[in-house]
Amino acid sequence: MKIAFWSEETQVETAFHMSLMACAFAWMRPVSIAAISGGYQGKELEKSLIRSRRKGNAAQDFSDGWEREYLPGSRQGGRKKKAVLEPFAGIGRQKAGEGLFAAEQQEYFVPSGLDCLLGKRREDLTEQAVLANMHPVVEDRMYCLPGSKRPEQEWWHKDPLFTGLKQVLDAMEECFNIVFVDCGNRKDDFAQWVLKEADICVLNMDQESELIGDYYRNPPKLRGKVFFLIGNYFEDGLYTRRNLQRLYRVDEDLLGAIPYHAQMKEAARAGRIGTEVRNYVRKDRTPSYTVFGQELSRAARLLLQLAGTGN
Repeated sequence: MKIAFWSEETQVETAFHMSLMACAFAWMRPVSIAAISGGYQGKELEKSLIRSRRKGNAAQDFSDGWEREYLPGSRQGGRKKKAVLEPFAGIGRQKAGEGLFAAEQQEYFVPSGLDCLLGKRREDLTEQAVLANMHPVVEDRMYCLPGSKRPEQEWWHKDPLFTGLKQVLDAMEECFNIVFVDCGNRKDDFAQWVLKEADICVLNMDQESELIGDYYRNPPKLRGKVFFLIGNYFEDGLYTRRNLQRLYRVDEDLLGAIPYHAQMKEAARAGRIGTEVRNYVRKDRTPSYTVFGQELSRAARLLLQLAGTGN
């Protein structure tokens, strides 16, 4: 199943809100989840989900240090699979995985993440190859695919190599229960293809926007279901969640909100969303009783139900 996040607007932090929802899914249900950018690089998504352990600026280190910091194994549905873990034994002593890791003393670049998967044929995109190139976010449940290190250009979606992302997405759907795709506010052909093919499209919007009205006035041709998500939500704003439901006659089960939360934004800058979200969606955690925790849990629960995995 593919769940695509997209916004008509800029500066609404779609990658941040998708990260929150994906991590909430992982902590609330025993499902296997993948997060991937619908763009060439996906730096914003990686900054939120991949924590750098190296000294220095985390914004610079997150994308080029994860290969040496982590050893992702194959974990699907909460169960480790030895078939993937065994080939990586002795990672510090030998090369492990085709095109994935290089011993630290080697100076040449070894493709990893999306770069590695794009270079493979469809028949070579096995579960082992896919999972070995992903970074663990929530242990045994959620992974993020690091984007390409190649510069992003306007023509990236027409690049013959990058068109392979479609087959990468297909392979990821075979490995995971749910694949979250961050399309940001892109309007290129590839983003449009993802939105049309997704099982659920989450339209991320600002609290004061007219996107819900635009959607009903000019409904796009989408195959999947649509869920509206208000980001940076304030309870005392003019357009509250209930006001929007009444104004646009939106089913309350199709509209969620994520309140503004400065500490969570700081956690995203440090790549700690995976662990921080747990405190807000687990009932045994005090922060789960805050407005932020209640709204995040509600939105994730509704989206889970729409995806057919809720109670």
